[in-house]
Formats: sequence, C-alpha cells, structure tokens
Amino acid sequence: MPNRTAMASGLALLLCSAVVSAHESPAPEVLLDKAAQHRAGIRTRLAGGTADVVHLPGLVIADPRRELRVAAPQDGVVEAAGASLPLAGQQVKAGQVLAYLRPVLSQPDRRDMNVELTAAQRDMKLDRIQIDRYGINENQRLEIKLPTPSVEILTNYRTAQARSGELEGALQKPLPLLAPRAGTILRSPATAGRVVAAGQSLFELNAPGALAVEAEYADDDIDADAVRQATMADGQTVGLEFIGVSYDSGLRTHRALYAVADADADVHVNQPLSLAAPREQGGIALPAAAVFRRNGHVWIWVHAEAQRFIAQQVEVAAADGDEQLHIRSGLHGGERVVTDGVAALNAAVAQAGAVRP
Repeated sequence: MPNRTAMASGLALLLCSAVVSAHESPAPEVLLDKAAQHRAGIRTRLAGGTADVVHLPGLVIADPRRELRVAAPQDGVVEAAGASLPLAGQQVKAGQVLAYLRPVLSQPDRRDMNVELTAAQRDMKLDRIQIDRYGINENQRLEIKLPTPSVEILTNYRTAQARSGELEGALQKPLPLLAPRAGTILRSPATAGRVVAAGQSLFELNAPGALAVEAEYADDDIDADAVRQATMADGQTVGLEFIGVSYDSGLRTHRALYAVADADADVHVNQPLSLAAPREQGGIALPAAAVFRRNGHVWIWVHAEAQRFIAQQVEVAAADGDEQLHIRSGLHGGERVVTDGVAALNAAVAQAGAVRP
C-alpha cells in the first residue's frame, strides 16, 4: 500500500507539472519541470552520426578463381591409376596420373576406326620400303635442301605413323588423365568402372593455399569493399582482399567474395568467420526504447529546451539486433533524444487529452 500511494502521488505530481499543447505546434509538446523529469525517470542522449558497422557471417571456401577441372576428353570408362581414385582433400603433384579413361566405342565406330588403322599401317609399310630403298634418314629434319621426293616420302611416313598411334590408342590403350598442376582435390565425382561422357568433369583441383571467404547479406547500404579482415572464433584475425560482389535477384541477397591475403593463415574450407562491414552512409543510432509507433509511423521525443519536449517523426533505416535502431531521416544530428521515460511522456499527452502522434 505505501508503494502504490507513492506511485499515485508521483504520477499526480507529474501530470500537474505537465502542460501539453497540440494546437500551437504541428507536433505534440510536453512541458515538464526538472522535478517531474526526475520522477518520470527521463534520460536523454545526444544524437550524432555513428561509424555504423554490421557484423556479417562469413565462410571459408576454395578460391573459385584458382580452380581447375579435369574432364573426360571422350566417352569412356574410368579406371583407377593405383589402388583407388584420388579423394577430396588429397594433395597431388603436377603431371600426376589421376585416373585412366578407357574409350567406349559403338560397334560401327570401332569398325570404321579399325579400317582406318589398317590403312594407316599399310601406308607406313609402303613408305618404310621407300625409305630403305633410297637410304633416307627418317630422323632428319625436313629442309628445303632435301630432294622433293625425299620430303614427300618422309612426310607421308610420319603422317601415317602419327595416325596409326592415335587410332591404336583410341581402340586399345586407356588415356591417362593428368593433374595440370600441383594442388588439392576439392571434389571428385569419378568412380572406377563408371561410364562417362566426353566433357564430363571428373576431378576439381585447387592450388595450394588458394582460399577465399564469402559473405551473404540483404541490406543494400553495406560497404563490402571496405572490409579488410575477418575474425575467427578464437579472436584471431585474417587479412582479406576484396574480389567483388554479386547480387541474387531471386533471393534478394548480395554475395561478397574475398581472397585470403595471409598465405600462412590457419584457416580451412567451411570454417566460419565474422566480417565487420561498415555501411556506405553512416546513420544515427538510437536505442530501440527511444522510439514509439502510432498510426503506422515511428516517433521519438526530442528534449528541445530545459523543460520542453517535442515529438518528432523519424524513419528507421535498419535494426541492429533487438536493442538498437538506425535512423535514416527525421534527425540531423545534435538533437538531444529521450531514451528513457518515453512512456511517461506519452502518458502525459494522453492524460491531458491531446492527440498523440
């Protein structure tokens, strides 16, 4: 009972000290003396531009700019080069045989190629006879000083020889699939014994240490190219180099991509990181408790003078969590905004019979 009596007395003093005007000004005003402000628990804060920073969730990925794909040059059956095919995460050397591809040919194609092979081998034998007959050195370079018949014989022999080798390889020998450079196997859809089509990707490699960081966000005013580092879970930082930003119109999200600048950074694929990205236009940040809503609009109370409070309509740009809002318009900076006691000012307006904003 004593607490309720004190609260009622405090509210009566507050209302007796408040003078509300809704006709002389386009926005409601409340006049409160210092004692009433203290009883209402009113606290204010100076509004000013903030270095607005948003923390974006990032993820370490393989740098897509430094990926290479090893594809099947023709239709065939995949065969392991050793005990098994290389697995994701395995390190490989440049020129290493990743797998073999045994060509798969239809019966008509195989018949036609056998005919071509027989013809190429016949041409080789005939040209071989002429080389031996005329004493031509088959290893010498083709030069203008050679007699024209010798040049023709050597040219025909070497052409038939190359063609025969190609056809024999296509018909019998498996084709080696080589790693174009040293790196790490990222993905390997290849399976031993599986029939693949020409151009189908079998291995995806990434150069050693070629890592990147991607971050997705929805807000349009985030300055992604200003990010220079990311933070790991243990607080350590990783240097970043901005690559670019893409936009997904279907999901309405932006995707920023960064290269990991530190060659010795202790990060790995799928590791989560945190990126501190500034907004392109710094706004005015206020506690969520400073605003109130009425008739579809957002308002705040501005402490205009020592005992005078004016309601001001504002527009909110974005919310940073549940405790802070960013004001896009309605404030210019330098105003003293009520952060505590907003409900008391609204109650004073309502009790005095004025139209609340």
